[in-house]
Amino acid sequence: MAGHSTSQRRAVRDLLGQRDFALLWTGQLLSQVGDQCLLIAAITLLTDISASPLAILIPAISVALPQVLFGMLGGVVADRWNRKGVMVASDMMRAGLVLAVLLVQVTGHLWILYLAAAGLALIGSFFYPARNATIPNLVPGDMLLTANGLIQGSYIIALILGPVVAGVAIELWGLKAAIFFDSGTFLVSALAVLLIRIPPPRNGDSSSRVGGPSMWEDMRDGLSFIRHSTSLRRALYVTAVATLGIGAVVLLAIPHLKTQLEAGGLEYGGAMSMLGVGSVLGGLVVTRLSRRFSTNSIIGGMLVVAGAAVVAFAYAPNYAVVLVSVMILGLCIVIARGTLDTITQALAPDEIRGRVQAAVNLVVAAGTAMAEGLSAFLGHFLGVQTVFVAAGVVTAIAGLGAVYALREAAQATTAALTQKV
Repeated sequence: MAGHSTSQRRAVRDLLGQRDFALLWTGQLLSQVGDQCLLIAAITLLTDISASPLAILIPAISVALPQVLFGMLGGVVADRWNRKGVMVASDMMRAGLVLAVLLVQVTGHLWILYLAAAGLALIGSFFYPARNATIPNLVPGDMLLTANGLIQGSYIIALILGPVVAGVAIELWGLKAAIFFDSGTFLVSALAVLLIRIPPPRNGDSSSRVGGPSMWEDMRDGLSFIRHSTSLRRALYVTAVATLGIGAVVLLAIPHLKTQLEAGGLEYGGAMSMLGVGSVLGGLVVTRLSRRFSTNSIIGGMLVVAGAAVVAFAYAPNYAVVLVSVMILGLCIVIARGTLDTITQALAPDEIRGRVQAAVNLVVAAGTAMAEGLSAFLGHFLGVQTVFVAAGVVTAIAGLGAVYALREAAQATTAALTQKV
């Protein structure tokens, strides 16, 4: 066991020792921490100046809608233009746009916050396909799964660090400090990306496409590629169902803990910390799992265990069970999502990978929005605990289906990554 643990740590250390990936990962972690600071600041601002529940609902719609409407366009841009340039420009624009929130002082200014939220989501729709399409060009094929696990884990780590940083900043210097901090992290991310050496596309020069087909034709070609790839379609289906199941947990965790265990903000914070611990463990063990199991078995197994963890969370008799179930859930999410990303990256040629990754982001955004809406609606009529059980069952069923549905995708992924090495 000690040998396995040492091997896992060495794999992560070797990956983070690669200059270009380390720059990307560090920039992303800081940027995501900044995003969480902005989220806390925005929620605090909303609750201070408006008592209407719609004040929080509208920003949620503002974030989801641009990703759904313009997500595929971001993939086209990632495949037509220099991906480093797309990422740097996106970060610079977001650094400026965040500062618009400083103008929100009274209820009549809330439209500024809504537009800023929509704008940040829209620009992010261009950044993330370019980032995800770039990752396979930065790391060897046998390290791609670990790289995706670390990228997924950075988001959950930010969920823990962000509120802490935001709390300290707001307490000492006020809401403006958290907003300035988020703007600064985008600038740091832009600098990190600027320093990355991104190899040219392996399957053709995407820049040559600028004078070629229209963007609409490129988008149609991307959708056609996905439609004719059974393996990619199935990976997207599994991603959608898994997102639908797990997304319900995020929205209802606080009211569930309060109702079942009379837990408050401190206990919720502890649960989020354990989610982060699980995500770190997931990043460490994913390399070992990839050497022993096929990718379809990893995804299927992780989703089944995640479903069981959600059900355990629903019926947790005490806080200790909550902490364990949340830690397991964090571990499973990081591994399953990282492995699904690896499949979608490996099965798409470099010149079309941005559009495929945009489709993945679109599925996740739409699935999350749908999960939150359904869980809020069903939770009102059926009870939060019932919704948790349903979410766990849906997630587990997605896992069982993935073992069979992604079998061919797993074989093709292994072949593609072996070739890359």
